[in-house]
Amino acid sequence: MKYEKLIYGSGSVVIIGAAIMKILHLPYANTLLLAGFIAMGVFQSWHVAVLKKRIQELEGKHSV
Repeated sequence: MKYEKLIYGSGSVVIIGAAIMKILHLPYANTLLLAGFIAMGVFQSWHVAVLKKRIQELEGKHSV
């Protein structure tokens, strides 16, 4: 995937920013933290599925 590092980096920035907001007791920190974790979890699940599919394709080529 072309923008994998960008997505992981931006997700990390959101989560770290929300954690800092939580330490400072700023409003909406919980919402932002939860949204960051959910977004990264969804992206990571999708990325694992893509990688599993690629592994199966490569195993199919190798066995022939």
